[in-house]
Amino acid sequence: MRLAIAGAGMTGAYLYRLLKNEGCEAQLFDRERRGGCGLKPCAWGTSAGFVELVERAGLPTERYILSRLDHVVIDDVRIRAELITFDKPRLVGDLIAGADICCAPLPVEGFDRVIDATGAARSLLPPVADDIVLECCQYLVETEEELENRIRLGGVGYAWCFPLSRNRYHLGCGSLVADPQRILERLGWLESASPRFGRKIQCRCSGKIRLTGPHRSHPFVADGCRDGIWGIGEAIGCVAPLAGDGIVPGMRSVQLLLDNWNAPQRYREALLDEFGWMKAERGVVDALRRGERMGVREALVLRRNSRRMGMQVGLRQAAAFLKNLTQQRGGGL
Repeated sequence: MRLAIAGAGMTGAYLYRLLKNEGCEAQLFDRERRGGCGLKPCAWGTSAGFVELVERAGLPTERYILSRLDHVVIDDVRIRAELITFDKPRLVGDLIAGADICCAPLPVEGFDRVIDATGAARSLLPPVADDIVLECCQYLVETEEELENRIRLGGVGYAWCFPLSRNRYHLGCGSLVADPQRILERLGWLESASPRFGRKIQCRCSGKIRLTGPHRSHPFVADGCRDGIWGIGEAIGCVAPLAGDGIVPGMRSVQLLLDNWNAPQRYREALLDEFGWMKAERGVVDALRRGERMGVREALVLRRNSRRMGMQVGLRQAAAFLKNLTQQRGGGL
């Protein structure tokens, strides 16, 4: 079988490695990479399940983990959590080690099967109706000052500051209704990252994150070559609509693809079953976009699904966080 993978980001690289481990060769196609770390966008955070998935690829997880976080401060509220920041560029580089990556356009008709791992671009699958794509900006900052591991909610999105190592931090923001760059400026986070504050921006990039969810991202498999074009990861909505976390869901979608390699209907059913919880999150995002008042039902969705990421959010806290998501307060989020 002549197999091609479009996209050498996290999910495309993970699929390439798992196939290679099984003795199956695939041709990788990817656009020319930009940015200091070579990835765009360059999110460095993830949640439970990451360790096991990396080990399935035959790689030593500890080589990539930068920090294990036992809490996060959300809008000045300290929440117990089990989060990980990891060296995504290094991991992706090891996953595709030895691959001959082609930067030319992918000739779909020249392959038996093509995998669309192009993320928010969804370059090869048909467009999605009522798609939700969040704009984000991200910075890699170096400083001797110890920064708080924190999240600020607002603008139907959030800004974050996550530690990568003793003196390196990942700052970023994503919003559905406002310019994320201006949100960071209002918070003062970019001003405080200037050299006069003893901080240095090592890398910056902008990007998009699909928050549509799998239930609204059909089709997962489309015509185009003999065995079709199959989607994985963010290309088919495998990103938590509220949290924007797509690392573990994307890697899980690769596992589901391999488990249902020659059964497109079973693949579709497996995806919808695995990520059924994202349907409720998408409903909350839709309500937030419409400016609806958040109630107990929406708070329960946030509380339940935040615990999938190891965050111990209470019901009252969840209700307060949902309220804050819609606000844009002067002097910050």
